[in-house]
Amino acid sequence: MKLVSAHCRSAIALVAGAALALCVASASAGLVSSLGVAKRTIAGKQTSIVVDRRGDAIYELGGESLGNLKCVTSACLKVWTPVLVRSAGAKVPVAASVPGKLSILQRVKAKLYQVMLDRHPLYFYSADTPIGTVKGNGIKSFGGTWHVVKAG
Repeated sequence: MKLVSAHCRSAIALVAGAALALCVASASAGLVSSLGVAKRTIAGKQTSIVVDRRGDAIYELGGESLGNLKCVTSACLKVWTPVLVRSAGAKVPVAASVPGKLSILQRVKAKLYQVMLDRHPLYFYSADTPIGTVKGNGIKSFGGTWHVVKAG
């Protein structure tokens, strides 16, 4: 039996720690702690839209509802990341000007809890970088047209 040097043990611990951090980060991607409102330029006009606490735009897919889910493939869910919470009973604080009623959709196959507004699932657009960018509005894909959620 060979003894592992302190240097090797440190390297192994570092790699294991980095792998754990990556797993935790990917599991928490898309998690939302609150929804608010921000002004963004959409089609050349200042518009009030729903955002998460960091300022990321929130989208919905036209024609999609609780009874008619369209974004169900891994390809769709990779590009359009669901707005998630940790459990079906999670309470998401919402600014007064966010329109509609919040609820949670449990996606059983994916083991996810997705936030819905008036029974419409909510998403982030993966190409909205840096934070505050709104590039997904009007994109036609996955059976409908994507729109930012406008605030009142």
